[in-house]
Amino acid sequence: MKSRILPVEEGLWDTHNIQALRRTLQSHLLLPQFSHPNHIPPGYHQVSFNSLPDEHELSHDGAEQRHAPNDEWKFRVWAGGHLDFQKPFLWTEGRDGPESVAVNEKITDTRLIGNANAHNSKVMVTITKSLFAPELDAQGQPVRGSRNQISMSKAKDNILLREQKYLCFMREIPDSLKSASSVRKIAFPSDPDYSQTMIPSATLLFRFSALTRNAHAIHLDGDYTREVYGLPKPLVHGPLTSVLMLDVLGEALALKSHGQASALAIRSFQYRNLLPLFVNEQITIACKRLHDTKADTTKYQTESAAPWQKWDVWIQKGEGKDATLAVRGSALVSPEPSPTSERERDPSE
Repeated sequence: MKSRILPVEEGLWDTHNIQALRRTLQSHLLLPQFSHPNHIPPGYHQVSFNSLPDEHELSHDGAEQRHAPNDEWKFRVWAGGHLDFQKPFLWTEGRDGPESVAVNEKITDTRLIGNANAHNSKVMVTITKSLFAPELDAQGQPVRGSRNQISMSKAKDNILLREQKYLCFMREIPDSLKSASSVRKIAFPSDPDYSQTMIPSATLLFRFSALTRNAHAIHLDGDYTREVYGLPKPLVHGPLTSVLMLDVLGEALALKSHGQASALAIRSFQYRNLLPLFVNEQITIACKRLHDTKADTTKYQTESAAPWQKWDVWIQKGEGKDATLAVRGSALVSPEPSPTSERERDPSE
């Protein structure tokens, strides 16, 4: 599987999709308008640089065949992910105009859980997507190499962000996914610093599918989800889950740094889906600062020597005695000089 070529989209950021995602989420979360129109909030890369496979390249459920081990593993769900933001802030435009991006995506790990012939075994697949600054020619245009792809810059700090996507493939759907009311109850942190509650609607799931070019039927088609996957309702997308968590954390950080000389930037974020999130069911997204930690200046670009912060981020669902943790996450946050649009920066900086 690791030798498979995964086609990528690259070039300019999709500013329309980025703005559309914020407008879509503002119907569900308390989110401000962008303070800088060309700023890319953490997680919003999800709506840029997505390939559009031909229909014959899709599995029976609308998801991409090239990600699956083979047709035998016909059920898939999103298990979680890990994001590293090497640069503290990303922009759709630089001093000289729109920013181009080089993209690399590949299968980097596969792991069998259980007996290879057992009906309840699983295959975990890791897909790694990296976004780079491009190599530029004398005219400032991106250089294209093999297969006409944009060549990545050879500079040491060329990477913008890296995302690892964890997919779980199954021969059969386990009973733990088939009920909207989970028997399993998982304790979640108490006393969050900040939280928001929302109900993911069918419209939200449809719009996110459209913005990310995701035709997976378990997010769109209730009948298919029930009859083929055996799930009670369509599922909230894994990438959408991460965007919701990053947006709520971002709002908490904005409140913490309001009036301060520096801003708080999300540098690393990892999350694991423990229980399914279903359409039209209330969820609460919350976060809590834990402790300071040493800055990682070897892996990330930073303009501050101040300690970083560790945060818990999570999603809980259900109410009262039925409340349970559904998604567990954590983030590293760095204090950075307050962001300004790259076009507004002094060239001498």
